[in-house]
Formats: sequence, C-alpha cells, structure tokens
Amino acid sequence: MKEFTIVGGGIAGASIAYHLAKKGHSVTVFDRFDQGQATFASAGIICPWTSQRRNKKWYRLVQEGARYYPAFINELERTTNQPTGYKQNGAICLFKDDRIQQLAYERISAKQADSPEMGSVTKMSKEDVKAMHPFLTDYYPAVFVEGGGQIDGESLLTSLKKGVLAHGGKWLTDDVDPSDCEGTVIYTAGAWAREFHDQPAVRHQRAELLHFQLDKDANSADTPVVMGLGPMYIVGTGADNSFAIGTTHEKTEAFSVTPSQENKAYLHHEAERYFPDVAIDDHHVSVGLRPFTRDSLPFIGYNDDNIYVVNGLGSTGLTAGPVIGREVADFLSGEDTSLDLADYGYYE
Repeated sequence: MKEFTIVGGGIAGASIAYHLAKKGHSVTVFDRFDQGQATFASAGIICPWTSQRRNKKWYRLVQEGARYYPAFINELERTTNQPTGYKQNGAICLFKDDRIQQLAYERISAKQADSPEMGSVTKMSKEDVKAMHPFLTDYYPAVFVEGGGQIDGESLLTSLKKGVLAHGGKWLTDDVDPSDCEGTVIYTAGAWAREFHDQPAVRHQRAELLHFQLDKDANSADTPVVMGLGPMYIVGTGADNSFAIGTTHEKTEAFSVTPSQENKAYLHHEAERYFPDVAIDDHHVSVGLRPFTRDSLPFIGYNDDNIYVVNGLGSTGLTAGPVIGREVADFLSGEDTSLDLADYGYYE
C-alpha cells in the first residue's frame, strides 16, 4: 500500500482518488471547494466522436473516456448507492444545411469501426428532429449519434467523494501547500494551479451556462443532448422541462464567477433560436473556470518538483476525467495502462 495526497477535488482529483482508494492505497484529498470549479458548471456531454479536432492524442483520451463511462458509472453507483445523473439518450447534432449534414454524417460514421460504443449513426430530416425532440426547432437537419450521453457534474463529484470515503480515503476541506504534503503528491488544482507551480503552464477561460425552463406540458426528461451550430449545445436538466444552454468562452486572468448580464442575454437569445415556439423562463447562470494547457491537450505527468500533475482538461473534463483517474491509478500502482501517459507528460 502506498500513500497519496491529492490537492484539488475537481473531476480529475476526485476520480484519481477514487481509483487509488479502490486499489487499497492510503488516500487523502485536500479540496478547498473554490467557487468556479469547472466540474460544477459543465453540461457534461459525453459524445467525443462528433468533434472535428485532429489532435490524435486528445482524441484517444476522450474516446477511451467515453468507452469507459457505462462500466464506470455502474460500478460507482453500486458502490455508493448514489445517483450520478448519467443518461445515454443519444445526441442530436444540428447542421446548417443538407450538404454539411452529409459531410458530417460521413465524418462521424467513419469513426464507428474503432468506436462501436458510439452506437448507430443516422441522418435525421427536420421532421425526424421534431419527432424526437418536440420542443426543438425544425429548421435544421441533423445527425443522431445513439451512444451520446450526459453526466451531472455535481452529482458525479458527490458520488466520487462518497466512493473515496467508502474505500477508506479521507476528504478534507483545508487549504494546503503541495510541498508540505505526505507521500506521493498529485496536484489537480485546475485554474488555480499557478498559485504553487509555473509548469505546466495553465491558462483558463470563463464559461457561462444559462439554465432555463420551457413553458410546455410535455415531459422533457429523456430528450437527447443537442449539439447546436458552432460551439452551442443544449442539455436537459430535469423532468420539468428544464434545460441548460452554453457556452461562452472568455479568456481571462481573473477568477470572478459573477455572471455577466451581457452573456446571459446572448445565451437567452440563442435559446430562443433553438426553441422559437415556446416561452423561455430564465432561472440562473452558472460560471466555471476551465483550465487549459498547451494545444488544449491535458497534461499528465511529473513536474520539476517531482509532483505528479494532472491539469488542462478544458471543456472535456467530464468525458476524460474518469478514465484519467483509472489510468493514473494504474500507472502510480506500477500496473500497465491502456493509454500511453507519456503522450501527455510534455513541457512547453
């Protein structure tokens, strides 16, 4: 049994702690619960196969993350008897016109051979879209990806914390200097990492999500994730026709989590674009500070102070976080990993 101290209780730190504790190691998590933690302000979409990013190292990571999700959630919920909010109702990917829809269908379908977990991929007419998601606009054609899903970040973190404790780990809310910690130190401080270390270089973006409710009678609990045009996406957040739409991307050096009225108005306007025939009642805006490292590729490895760092998960933290926990726990336990973690241990 080894001793591990994890500084930072977001999705990366919590998942690593859970997988290490499950192996019987001594695990202590220090989580000061910073406001703006990215995991709490994420839509939690698990559908990496639709991305147009060409970074193969990044894609291998999120592909393995999506593959791991069903088994991971099943085990975690059985261990903790705690729901995570995981749903796999598919993803509707909207496109501007039929030509772009066809190109996207060919691009996404080509990934099926290496990712059978993505399920079927089908083209949807505007009428098909309306039939599957009655509230949604029928202005755009779409591609449906059967394996797409979503996870509630807050519920997942609650379940992971409970799992750490169930396996004998400790979870403390104290602030701590990583250099003062015992055993192998794993630093997963997200946007706040620069407080103690300059490498790897971490920057962050403010991302805002508008939560709202539609004035409709039908139940929206089982509607698929919607990948809108550009960076916009929509997820259902409850059985009472509640949704969230996002996101904004604001590069910043600040750590303010006060919602912007300008961004709220922008997101409300986008919501009206996708739900043109129904009244929209704004509820609140959630703000997260998403950490990014070089090339928007997560960093996983030792820094110059021999502290093990995991950071830079960015907008796909909830997709990659669980499998990073598994892989890092295997690596630090001296076991074989499915991914080559050397791909992520770079420096500027």
